[in-house]
Amino acid sequence: MTDARRAPYPAAAATWMVGERPARVLDLGSGRGGFATMLAEAGHEVFALDRDVDRVAGLAARLGTRLHVAGQVESLPFLSCHFDVVTASQTLHRFAPGLALTEIARVLRPGGHLAMAFNTRDDTVPWVRRLTALMRRADPSAMAGDFGLDSVQAVAESPYFVGLERRNFRNWVPITRSGLVTMVQRQPWAADLPQDARESLLEEVGHLYDTSARPPEPLLLPFQASCWRAQVDHAELALTEDADADALEIRL
Repeated sequence: MTDARRAPYPAAAATWMVGERPARVLDLGSGRGGFATMLAEAGHEVFALDRDVDRVAGLAARLGTRLHVAGQVESLPFLSCHFDVVTASQTLHRFAPGLALTEIARVLRPGGHLAMAFNTRDDTVPWVRRLTALMRRADPSAMAGDFGLDSVQAVAESPYFVGLERRNFRNWVPITRSGLVTMVQRQPWAADLPQDARESLLEEVGHLYDTSARPPEPLLLPFQASCWRAQVDHAELALTEDADADALEIRL
């Protein structure tokens, strides 16, 4: 849909999430490293973690460091109190909250925070409202716009995080005609449509693009970058009795 190397969020969103001063950051579910690269270029020391070994292998060349590992968020392979900020860009909903949030709290230093972001649809633009109407003819729940909110609610209810804040940023994402058609075609409900209905829908989506774009420039798909941050609270965590151990105990 877009250039894989394009920054996934406006610079102001990343600054609000992580801060202006250089920080040691753990980026969870980094994928191909779009957000991690953005943070590294802003001067932060970025560690990336992803389940996909092949994706992690490609991060060293892209970010210019070897601070990246393949692993599970529910069992982080890092020392306690090691990071200033932990980030989750479009990924927090993939992890088991009961396990992931305790591990995130463990690796954050006192005073550190968790920052989350989700790109959600912004249908205040007329052509996007027309696109939504087309898609909802096939699936009334299409483009519902509540992506990721359950995982943020888990943070709000967690005893390990306090002071949850939210800020929204407008995020314009270039998209080509083929990219828009493919985006609709890949919706889970699209595969269940009869072939003639699916072909008709994709033809209408293509026509929508043709009547809305101004060649040679691509359409700009408007998203809202919804960002949250919450400070870690170690009151529910206890240091182990072994003074030499780099660990925290989490009372369950």
